[in-house]
Amino acid sequence: MKISISLPHELVRYVDERVANRSQLIESLLSAWQKKQQQQAMLSACLNLDEQTSAEDEEWQQAAITDWEVSG
Repeated sequence: MKISISLPHELVRYVDERVANRSQLIESLLSAWQKKQQQQAMLSACLNLDEQTSAEDEEWQQAAITDWEVSG
C-alpha cells in the first residue's frame, strides 16, 4: 500500500544521504515500533495478571492461617 507523508526537507536530505531506500527504512522503523508496542502490552498484561494472582494468593494464605488458628 502506498501512503504519502510530509517531512522537513532537511530530514529527507539526511535520510537520502544514508539509505538507499526510504520506504524500506520507514517500514523497518514502523515494524520495530509495532514490536515494541506489542511487547509493552504483553508486559502490562503479565504484570496485571501477576498482581491479581498475588492478591488471590494472599487471600488464600490468610484464610488458611485463620482456619489453622481457629482449629487450634
